[in-house]
Amino acid sequence: MESNCTISIIPEVSKADESVKIKISGLFKNERVIIRALSSDYYCINTSIFDVGNKANWESYAVFVADENGTIDLENAKPIEGTYKEIDKMGLFYSMGVKENYKGKIPTRLSDIGENRNYTITFQVERSGRVISSKEHKRIYCDEIISSVDVVEDKLLARYFTSKENTPKPAIIVLSGSDGRIEKAQAIAEIFSMHGYSALAVCYFGLEGTNRSLSCVELECVEKAIDWLKKQPSVIKNKIGIYGRSKGGEMVLLAASIFKDISCVIANTPSCYVYEGLKTNKFTSKHSSWMYKGREIPYIKFSFSILIRTLVKMMIGNKGSMAWMYRKLIEEGNAYEAMIPVEKINGPILMASSLKDKIWPSKTHCEIIVELLRKAHFKHEYKHITYEKSGHMLTVPYQSIYPSNKYPEDIDGFGKANINCWNETINFINKWANQKI
Repeated sequence: MESNCTISIIPEVSKADESVKIKISGLFKNERVIIRALSSDYYCINTSIFDVGNKANWESYAVFVADENGTIDLENAKPIEGTYKEIDKMGLFYSMGVKENYKGKIPTRLSDIGENRNYTITFQVERSGRVISSKEHKRIYCDEIISSVDVVEDKLLARYFTSKENTPKPAIIVLSGSDGRIEKAQAIAEIFSMHGYSALAVCYFGLEGTNRSLSCVELECVEKAIDWLKKQPSVIKNKIGIYGRSKGGEMVLLAASIFKDISCVIANTPSCYVYEGLKTNKFTSKHSSWMYKGREIPYIKFSFSILIRTLVKMMIGNKGSMAWMYRKLIEEGNAYEAMIPVEKINGPILMASSLKDKIWPSKTHCEIIVELLRKAHFKHEYKHITYEKSGHMLTVPYQSIYPSNKYPEDIDGFGKANINCWNETINFINKWANQKI
């Protein structure tokens, strides 16, 4: 390995939602090299654990030509070729894909799931197929200043993150999408804790102690989460918010319309309707997704004829078949009865959606919510942000957008949308946290 080529990464250790500056020095004038990023312990918020194992090998690369000083600064260097196309200092991060997949046994108990607090990316420079310099970089979801505790109670399975100083601060309940599990929720909760909040990641189905499937999930799990948080010395009792994405976005809107202790809602690519639930085999359950106090919440039923037409579309490779299905369900189903009464929510609401959402029509859902709130003269702030070049996974910035066949073709546009969406989320929560009640 030649010592004249050096890799500078600032900061040397970075937070998961923080950008870094990468600069390569000591190359020959106008030299062509490959810069590669590798990781074998990366937990990706955008990827299902059912698709990618936690020991998979991730990789991205880009080919660059050094300037006259033998330098490549990723802040202003455009790749000649690679896993991303536009000038972007974080392109090697969000364009990582799975090089080798190693699927292990899926944990069924909370105690068997690690916290995935950090991961390491190795950056290397290659000349003519030979590595001439390499450097490791650590990315952190949360560090040692954050303590955690598992919460295992009747109708509540969760993991709590807060700073060890234990001073009262606003709290955020975090729910994942349609996997219902803890992994994605806890990664986002960890990041919230690094922003100065107490955060409770809640599992609502899929692990021992919770529902087996996404059907008749009891909203008491959110009610119990609120009660638990209000007992904690690290929580300001009248500052409890909730964050959910996709199916979790549907759930947080519904829960906030019932539980008045929730005073801020972040609904990321949500639904404005309650839809029918799913069995463990992903077949329709003939029941609502949600229930409260033993009663099912009214829901839009899955139509057999629409399901058949959707299946045909999927078989011929129509990528938008799922979103088409939900639009048809809205058109032909009992949408009015299944509408979530968002006007009953007791605090500000931020909604994020995508024009190119291929899972369901999140933009339409959010537009309907905005109209409902307008007509109800909703007294709190509400905001809808939408993105043309995004997809369903509007999560944390710089996360890999993988697998690519689930997302829009414009990976760079998707990357920029994630940055903006997360900044909007943090700014919205900060504004709520600083408002006096």
